[in-house]
Amino acid sequence: MGIFYNNNVLSMRKNCRRKIRPLSFRFFSLITVLLVLGGCATDDVRHYLRPNAEAAGIKKIAVLPLETLTQDQYAGEKVRRMLISEILSRRADVIEPGEITSFLVALQKPLYRLEMKDIRELGEKLGADAVLLGSVEAYKMTSGLTVSYPDVSINLRLVETSSGKIIWSAVSTSGGASFWTRHFGAEGLSLSETARKVVKEAVDTLPLSDKTD
Repeated sequence: MGIFYNNNVLSMRKNCRRKIRPLSFRFFSLITVLLVLGGCATDDVRHYLRPNAEAAGIKKIAVLPLETLTQDQYAGEKVRRMLISEILSRRADVIEPGEITSFLVALQKPLYRLEMKDIRELGEKLGADAVLLGSVEAYKMTSGLTVSYPDVSINLRLVETSSGKIIWSAVSTSGGASFWTRHFGAEGLSLSETARKVVKEAVDTLPLSDKTD
């Protein structure tokens, strides 16, 4: 009787293990999927890179004031400062903003009227290998049905000063609220944090050469 009882107990335990293991696996698989969905941002970076642009030797960049197409009139300057900081962190040189301002004032032209000859002149006078210009198309908090989330979008172009050719362009956007923010109300990135992320992802695709002493 004792042996029969022990065999039944062992059989029940084995059956329980068989049932628990698939359930546990499915549970942890579901958690993993949710974590991946929550961690995956919907950010989007689309960029063009001219063939052999890496060999162009871009070491010094003039970051021009960005055109602001949003209600935040300071968005262009905010993103410009982020771009300068991010480019410097990649061991590339950046022309001092004050020097660029002085050049543009002397040129007596608005940014949208700059011609290729002006960009070549800027390169010669300030020693820039390329000019970075573009616009901030979105820089705001957007309200959804239940949550608010940062909305940032930038459009950038890198123009080689010696040839006047576009060697790189990128459109980088934040892409909306995260999975956790949409479904669980979790606190996401701030507007400035989102902008830095958008800038970083754009600069990641830049063809930069290491600075030489």
